[in-house]
Amino acid sequence: LKVIAPYSAADAKGLLKAAIRDPNPVVFLEHEMMYGIEFDVPEGEYLVPIGKARVRREGTDVTVTAHARMVGFALQAAEQLEAEGISCEVIDLRTLRPLDYETIVASVKKTSRLVSAEEGWGPMGVGAEVVARVIEHAFDYLDAPPLRVHQEDVPLPYAANLEILSLPGVDKIVAAVRRVMA
Repeated sequence: LKVIAPYSAADAKGLLKAAIRDPNPVVFLEHEMMYGIEFDVPEGEYLVPIGKARVRREGTDVTVTAHARMVGFALQAAEQLEAEGISCEVIDLRTLRPLDYETIVASVKKTSRLVSAEEGWGPMGVGAEVVARVIEHAFDYLDAPPLRVHQEDVPLPYAANLEILSLPGVDKIVAAVRRVMA
């Protein structure tokens, strides 16, 4: 079973075409909150390999991993932190299974710090797996404990003001990066 969670429309196109051609079952996750966001889409035949993450932003101080909608928040946080002199490398996971931990580990070996951002709950989530893989394959390179940014461990509230407090966003990513840099 393969699981895909693209951020951009180009990746959605390329990964969907790759999923159709794949003989294995593929789960394709779309984030409905991104339906109104416009992206450039390449013309003609375009494929994105399943199982390969993408470095969306190069950086030297901290690695931030994310998928789907959280990639946009991670990129916004990286812009904000750049003004403070903190260089964030943002990795768009694109595929959750198989997870491209080689790209993540290579980045952490360069930056020595990790923040994993996801919109779901933390326990047993994608971020937990990312951190586990980094601990297994790059523990000696870490200068700070990896941190996870995720939804609060409560049922998602119906009230809009409580929902906002429950979900992660740019501010929570910025705070986590500042903590691993301290």
